[in-house]
Amino acid sequence: MRPVCRQCSKMDRADACAYDDKQQKSRTMLLKEQIFQLERYLHDLESSSGSGSSSGAPSSPCNVELDSRFSPVSDDSRASNRQFPSYTFASTSVSPSPPHSEASSIAPSMLLNPTEHRVKSEDSASCSSSASSLAGPSHTDPGRTLSPRAKQFLLDIFFAHRHQFCFYASVDRFHEPFQPGNEPHPALVNAIYLLACHFANSQIYTDLEFPFYTQTQHEINVALDTSDRLPDIVQASALLAIYLFMNNRVMEGYRHTFSAIKLAVGTGLHQIQPQSVLTGIYPAHAPLIPILPPRDAMELQDRILAFWQIFTIDRCWSAANNLPLALSDKDTPQCRILTPWPLEASKWDAIGFQPPLRAFFDGAELSDPSEETIPSLKAKAAVLYELTSRSKDGSDPNGWTYRFSEDALHRFSSTIPSVPLNCEYLVIQTMIYTSFIHLRRHVTSDGRALKAGHSIVQLICQLTDADWPCLDPIISACWLSVAEMFIIAIAHLKLDTSSGDLSNVISGYRHNLNVLVQALTTFGTYFALSGEFASKVELACG
Repeated sequence: MRPVCRQCSKMDRADACAYDDKQQKSRTMLLKEQIFQLERYLHDLESSSGSGSSSGAPSSPCNVELDSRFSPVSDDSRASNRQFPSYTFASTSVSPSPPHSEASSIAPSMLLNPTEHRVKSEDSASCSSSASSLAGPSHTDPGRTLSPRAKQFLLDIFFAHRHQFCFYASVDRFHEPFQPGNEPHPALVNAIYLLACHFANSQIYTDLEFPFYTQTQHEINVALDTSDRLPDIVQASALLAIYLFMNNRVMEGYRHTFSAIKLAVGTGLHQIQPQSVLTGIYPAHAPLIPILPPRDAMELQDRILAFWQIFTIDRCWSAANNLPLALSDKDTPQCRILTPWPLEASKWDAIGFQPPLRAFFDGAELSDPSEETIPSLKAKAAVLYELTSRSKDGSDPNGWTYRFSEDALHRFSSTIPSVPLNCEYLVIQTMIYTSFIHLRRHVTSDGRALKAGHSIVQLICQLTDADWPCLDPIISACWLSVAEMFIIAIAHLKLDTSSGDLSNVISGYRHNLNVLVQALTTFGTYFALSGEFASKVELACG
């Protein structure tokens, strides 16, 4: 018999009663149901739209939210030749390719294991559907469909792009056969395969993105249940976060960032003191989640790099999306960062025990800038990018926070080594210039922000064909900030009737805007988020 509430029973409305026994589902269960419903909806969209759904821009906000989740741009759109006759930077006619000639000369279809079930393009929807279940007999590991040569093919692609995800850990442990006791966790391996599929420039591998995404989440859940190789899980969650951010799935990316930060802090990765570790004391303070000490200096270095990877991601993407930091700046025993900057192991003795952020803001850094590493420079640039973004709306030039940020920014920018410009240095320089813009958003009285914006435009014009697929996705958020500044500057100049003819100045700002829109659009062929930013700027420009 169906239960009936007392009120309906009194009113003789038993047939119309919608009884609620008040047994609420847990938040985890509700989230899992929501994920399942969205995945089913995505599957229906993919089935109805066919193979052409990823070749063009979504036609509605609903499609932007769901249809771009696991399907980056198609091969045709990546290979499209975009011409920029008015500017000096290059087109995107060159597609990314794996670094080893042997792998790149093999047809992608031949890389799949012929003895296993072959995942074909037309079967991608059914494969995604079966892989969406996190448990049960229908769940399959997409890695099992790959031959050893296919796995190496994907590893080579990822290692060529790993700097875009702040992944600087040792690569030796990822080559099969794995060393006993040093095998990377399957969650991390699947996250690597996921991002490699994004850059493989083949529909076969594009169809594997969703299964690898699902498998990575499944392996993360398994690892958390068993406390298995948790530093690897921090890195896997960090990679998932960037994958989601660059595909414009901001809140999901933020959720994975938050989870990775919580796990890093829980396992004590934020308070590694190498001197103590190397003398047998690990960690200096007992973490909430105990883990085994590193076996050697290489594993210790990987853990330091794992922490600064998720730290950098948190600082960059939280600021870019105006979200609270997952790892707060509170100077408490639990939150205080003691892990040294990711420098060479030989420099650990020179840095002492001073907390790295305090040393950074106090100017007590390495005396020789050439000793800096790319991971360290990028983490420090992320600190300033996030710090200055807090005061970008209504900053007071006479305030303490403003002067503190400006002093740190000037000091750091003066220590950047003078080296030939490459993709990583270009991103770091762009973040520094954007930080200046954050501080000096009042463009009508301070032209230094406009000068920084012009410098970013000049950096864009130096990009070549091979550079576009190798840029850190966070650079698109920097370009958006610059474009917004020029839009505001143009609006102010149009209202200025006391400075004479400003048409040439306005024309120059519009030229810079065009360069930025073209850059965002071009970069959008690799990262969906950049394409969204381009549309946003074009809409604001009218």
